[in-house]
Amino acid sequence: MRARVFLLLATLALALLVAGCSGDSETAPPATSGAETQGGTDTEAPPPDTETEPAETETGEIVKGGILRIGTINDIDSLNPFNYIEAQAYQAFIMLLPQLVQYEYTTEAGYQLVGDWATSWETSPDGLDWTFHLVPGTAWSDGTPMTADDAAWTINTTVKYADGPTAVMAPSVNHVESAEAIDDKTLVIHYRQPVGNALEQLEQFFVVPRHVYEPLEQQDPKELKRFKPEQNLPMVTGGAFTLKQYESKGTNVFVPDPNYWGEPANAEAVALIYYTNSDSMIADLQAGELDWVDQVPFNAVDVLKADENLTVNEVPGAETTNITWNSNPHKQTNVELLDPRVKKALSMCIDREKIIEVVFNGYATTVESLPGHISNLENPDLGPLVHDCAEGNRMLDELGYARGADGIRIVPATTGENAQPEHPMEYEIVTPTGVDFNIDRSFQIVQEGFAEAGVRVTQRVGGDSTATYAIQTGDDCDPATSTGYQGWDIAMWDWVGYIDPDFMLSVVTKGQWCSWSDTGWDNPEYDAMYAKQGATIDPDERKAIVYEMQQAIYDNVLYTQLTNHVMLDAHSNTWGGITPELTNLAAYSKYYWTRPGMLGG
Repeated sequence: MRARVFLLLATLALALLVAGCSGDSETAPPATSGAETQGGTDTEAPPPDTETEPAETETGEIVKGGILRIGTINDIDSLNPFNYIEAQAYQAFIMLLPQLVQYEYTTEAGYQLVGDWATSWETSPDGLDWTFHLVPGTAWSDGTPMTADDAAWTINTTVKYADGPTAVMAPSVNHVESAEAIDDKTLVIHYRQPVGNALEQLEQFFVVPRHVYEPLEQQDPKELKRFKPEQNLPMVTGGAFTLKQYESKGTNVFVPDPNYWGEPANAEAVALIYYTNSDSMIADLQAGELDWVDQVPFNAVDVLKADENLTVNEVPGAETTNITWNSNPHKQTNVELLDPRVKKALSMCIDREKIIEVVFNGYATTVESLPGHISNLENPDLGPLVHDCAEGNRMLDELGYARGADGIRIVPATTGENAQPEHPMEYEIVTPTGVDFNIDRSFQIVQEGFAEAGVRVTQRVGGDSTATYAIQTGDDCDPATSTGYQGWDIAMWDWVGYIDPDFMLSVVTKGQWCSWSDTGWDNPEYDAMYAKQGATIDPDERKAIVYEMQQAIYDNVLYTQLTNHVMLDAHSNTWGGITPELTNLAAYSKYYWTRPGMLGG
């Protein structure tokens, strides 16, 4: 496998050399950024920093050229923004598709929203209409003009099928009534009511080429979700890069798009190389066969920090790990696990500090909230969950779950609605394979804690994220009839959160059944709070609602939050621009791949 990968990269380098001799393409002017405004004010901010000259570094200057070889243990499961799971897929969308806005990060100011395709924006006095001014003269990779009409069609289509095939991207356009293209470079989004976090939501919105997706809708709206662009190459793209090669669990090759209007990439190609074995990935980094590893395995951090040829960046991370409880109120088996008291008692037997030390080598902290520490609206008053298995056992005793002769607790027979026969407290925990930490060892520590509580659990390996999620939702998942979420009880997984918590709060709504929901929770009162927070303009009032929602998730024990781990990447010192500030932009900005460059001089 490795020999084939690097032979491919050598071939790619030759192809890029030949292509480079064919002349330069005209590009649109760089976009400027717009500041969020209210009350009809039109603000055009200065453009984000664009390197027109080589950047000075401690070891030389960044020069154009070279293939940036990135090793990863996270795969791109889909290139359709209406149907994906993996964070690496989201990263690919950022690089391949236009966004209205994206994030910039500086040590002084932290995260700030700046323009991507949009040069500036303003709102109407009543806050219902947002007007975005787009970079003129842009084009899709197949030469088709890329205009405001593409954006308007994508928004209207996402809204139209938000309860069906476009549900995955629907949270980004919550409360939108419609969108229209005033002309090729002017987009107006009409909201049903003022929205306090419109830009934060739109940062997670990707414009798709209308001439590719509209025929799918006309054929059958469900095709919008079924479509696999990766199987229909060349993929029509409109971002900083185009896709030269796709392999879900192999090598994906991205080359700069000459039509891109923004900060041009320093590298002449990015090769994202998927590894099933993290040890092999680290060995290739140390051998100089990789330039950058986007997530360092936690057991390899100290070794890489000691390597004088490498630099390790360590920044606060957005990824949390958890136990996911099937919270579908319509589930028909093991309904005792719907009781928050049972779930809390079992959770108190989990040694999270042991998970942090053993699985994460100390590069993690405990976490109580679903949004995680990355969020600017994380509720700091949740819990904390304490490791006190004696108290957990007392709670289970009090609830009537006595131990049998073998030490395993027994659930008494029940009658009435959701009646079930007497049975031991024995369950499976579903685990995916596509995670960036040792989930098997994490499961073992959870298993030890549950055993101390008199509960026996076994591991059920679900396969990659797509296969595991299919287990959770079931083949017949349908929110309209409340079917699905029946074939499992407990899972262990992770979430990568966002700065604004709206999306993370949406994943437990009924509206995300069969799309993002991994719990099957169905709570109309919570859903009403979710709708209300998105339309609350006053920051303090919205904060209070968001805190209340996090408290509801915590009190109902939809998840047992385990850890929030540090973001760690490592790169060869022959490449520059890969700073801690850049690491903070992983999955948030096109700059993440455009700014790294080879060092010369």
